[in-house]
Amino acid sequence: MKPFSKWTIAEAEERFGLILQKQSSLLKEWLTVQDPLSEDDEKKLNALCESLQDYAYDWNEAELKLKFIAPLLLMVNFDQEKYQSFMEREISVAIENEILSGITDFFVARGRRIPRHPYFFIHEYKKERDSSNDPLGQLVTAMVTAQKLNNDNNPLYGAYVMGRLWFFVVLYGSEYYVSLGHNAARPEELKEIFGILTNAKRIIEQLILNEGSGYEV
Repeated sequence: MKPFSKWTIAEAEERFGLILQKQSSLLKEWLTVQDPLSEDDEKKLNALCESLQDYAYDWNEAELKLKFIAPLLLMVNFDQEKYQSFMEREISVAIENEILSGITDFFVARGRRIPRHPYFFIHEYKKERDSSNDPLGQLVTAMVTAQKLNNDNNPLYGAYVMGRLWFFVVLYGSEYYVSLGHNAARPEELKEIFGILTNAKRIIEQLILNEGSGYEV
């Protein structure tokens, strides 16, 4: 099969029997942010927001990753005892005598040195003026790969980024759900994005607890 970078959402829907749904209690719960920000986090987020406002239109993908997305993810800190973040790693699974595989930009999985059980993806950071390819199709295909690999009937969580805009996605069974989008250049919406990413940690921890699995290295 072709790599993630070549998939469109139309192809993913047809090939894997996926259906887009508008309503999802899973997505609604994930997007509900309640915890107040610390003074330090609010200060850091405001600085990131100002930088994005100034440069989002001009940054290329590498600059967007390094100057905005990476500092934001470091604030969230997905590197914990029972799960870690991984970047530019390949995941693959056999589907009907074919191999579905690709390189993922960022994902969180159980395992320390080797990713063993993915839970959350941020795939396809697109610069502001890039309209090429299909970031949703690429993200969903990566999530389908993890779904087949995990084989546990749990939902998968993900996001894709296009300059200032963040879209959050849940894949559960053959259904997937996409948020309406958050503009990270707006301070209040960036705080919501930070809260949603923090919520993802709680969801991952609950999934690991439900699995009742020990820590794999």
